[in-house]
Amino acid sequence: MTEGMTTPTVPATTASDRGTGILPRLLLPALLLLTLAAALLGMAATGALAPAQLIPASPLVTWGLPVVRALHHLGMLLAIGAGGVAVLLLPGPSRRETTALDPVRRATVRLAAAGALLWALASLAQVPLGGLEAAGPGSGLNLWDVALGGELGRLQLVVAVLAGLAALFHGLALAVRTTVLACWALAFSGIGALTLGLAGHAGASLDHVNAVNAMALHIVAVSVWAGGLLVIGLLGPRLDDERHRAVVARFSPWALAAVVVLALSGLLSASIRLDSWADLVTTGYGRVVLAKTVGLLALAVLGALQRRRLGDRLRFRHLALTEGILLAAVIGASIALGRSAPPVPQEVPVVGDLRVLSLAGHLPPEREFGPGALFTVVQPDWVSLGIAAAMAGLYLVGVRRLTRRGDAWPWVRTLSWIAGCLAFAWVMNGGAAAWGLFRFDAHMVQHMAMMMIAPPLWVLGAPVTLLSRAVAPRTDGSRGVREWVLAALHSGYSRVISSPPVAGLFFAGSLVVFYFTPLFELAMYHHAGHVLMTVHFLASGYLFAWVLIGIDPAPRPINPVMKLLTLLVTLAFHAFFGVALYSATWLIAENWYTDLGMYDPDRLMLIQERGASIMWAISEVPTVGYAIIVAVLWMRSEDRRARQYDRKAERDGGAELAAYNAYLASLQGGGAAVGESRPTGPVGDGAASDGAVSNVAVSDESSSDDEATPPR
Repeated sequence: MTEGMTTPTVPATTASDRGTGILPRLLLPALLLLTLAAALLGMAATGALAPAQLIPASPLVTWGLPVVRALHHLGMLLAIGAGGVAVLLLPGPSRRETTALDPVRRATVRLAAAGALLWALASLAQVPLGGLEAAGPGSGLNLWDVALGGELGRLQLVVAVLAGLAALFHGLALAVRTTVLACWALAFSGIGALTLGLAGHAGASLDHVNAVNAMALHIVAVSVWAGGLLVIGLLGPRLDDERHRAVVARFSPWALAAVVVLALSGLLSASIRLDSWADLVTTGYGRVVLAKTVGLLALAVLGALQRRRLGDRLRFRHLALTEGILLAAVIGASIALGRSAPPVPQEVPVVGDLRVLSLAGHLPPEREFGPGALFTVVQPDWVSLGIAAAMAGLYLVGVRRLTRRGDAWPWVRTLSWIAGCLAFAWVMNGGAAAWGLFRFDAHMVQHMAMMMIAPPLWVLGAPVTLLSRAVAPRTDGSRGVREWVLAALHSGYSRVISSPPVAGLFFAGSLVVFYFTPLFELAMYHHAGHVLMTVHFLASGYLFAWVLIGIDPAPRPINPVMKLLTLLVTLAFHAFFGVALYSATWLIAENWYTDLGMYDPDRLMLIQERGASIMWAISEVPTVGYAIIVAVLWMRSEDRRARQYDRKAERDGGAELAAYNAYLASLQGGGAAVGESRPTGPVGDGAASDGAVSNVAVSDESSSDDEATPPR
């Protein structure tokens, strides 16, 4: 056997083990029935089971939708929970890092594939049921056409596709036996859960942006917490005590984060749908919300107790079973709330342009937009504020961990990262965000800040270097967040996109695709499109800044001259695009701005020209900053190489330089021995100087003074 490899021990199966193995097979049906009972009880409390006044509901809708949604939620929990356990939590069977699927991990991926398939089928089944609910029984209409004619039906179909892709990749992972494909499947599952935030009452809320974002995070947090707990309970008989303790210990931080997200997102959602605190006890909807809140608090207490019972497997199992029962009741309450009308009506009255304005979010301020409004107007996007705070907090935790063990971390990097988080918070909550959906010039300010202010500041914070130094590496052969990030950084995909021309193409080329096609208008009409637009701007700006001025390691060294050429060509094109946009004779996203009805066509054209001027002018400012930083990093890298060469020469007595001089002498036919001096001629002091310069230019890029990674 290869040295360093250990064979996992399989405990003998006892009668008690066989008894405990029966529990997982009974657990899922029991929890499913409990979820349905809680959902029906909650719907009875809110009046959702009462017959509709306008269109009588079909019994298939009244009783079938809760069942399908319970199966839908069960599949989602299994897909995300089992996928997360397999990719992030399970220890490896050996001390050497590997991506192969061991038997326990293979069983976990198989469970995730079954859950994703159930999720996809249940999502697909909701489409005709939604059409039946909208059309009513006996209408004779095509239910698929009715359902797909609305946004909710199309959304459910998209979720079905994403869940189907997750099932497909889990199946491929089982066939190829690698966790890499399982990681892709987990990514599709996460995107599908985020997409579900657009469904239900959140999509038609008066406070559309905060309601949708809060619901999306709420669903993801429930999936991580409940799914992880459910899968750990199902896998219990397959895990020995050591692996069980490791899985639970690794799951605890994720569960704690999920609890925090659940509390904040639930509070935000309740504040939107309830008129006052009194609604919690005076309305059926409020009482279900209150019961759900109490259940979540009880779950948080049980989760804290679990961390203290890692060594007592029997007591941990009892706590987990109690927590599973409470989770089933909480999920049933969530289904009931999704089928019930809240005390505060979320439907916007169809009065003129209010319908379109509600899709955009808050109505803009009464006064006119101007430079002062960028810093005096605030439109809270609470989820983005939470993300900015979490990014800053996690970074500071990493820095504190380094300083506590005596490692140095430049304060400039910390300051840069915090400034980037503040810039991101301003971009998403300041005047540019308040007016960004109503005026093209405000949108362009937001666009430029997303691409050219926040990303460079984040890049200069070197987050990957901090992650690699602050987080302890896995020593059991599995991959955690640190290992997956480093694996992605050194993947073939990363080598392709980290090429300066490719990064410049993403940065500048996407402008043409986005603004000169219907994509921009779609992003204005649909919140999901707007979120994707934001993610793309931030990601392309970060990639461009990382390639040019990044401190974090790159898959391969990048020539500084290539960096400068990419910078000049890309930002010159950026300015040229601004000129082309200024010269355009048509309105960008004309239907959107016309539907808003806030300005006449001539005013809209002036606003568009102002936005193009902003793009043209602001693009010149980062060019200077990027060029200065690239030049400084270039000089520092040359100084670093020179110091490395000098240290090497001190260690070997200048052997490399002497050998190079001897080589030059042999080319001239002198045949001088190594170390032989020559009185005159090109090979002498001048040759030594040339040799030193050449060696510095091609010397190996080993570790620098304060970095564990090669200079770029």
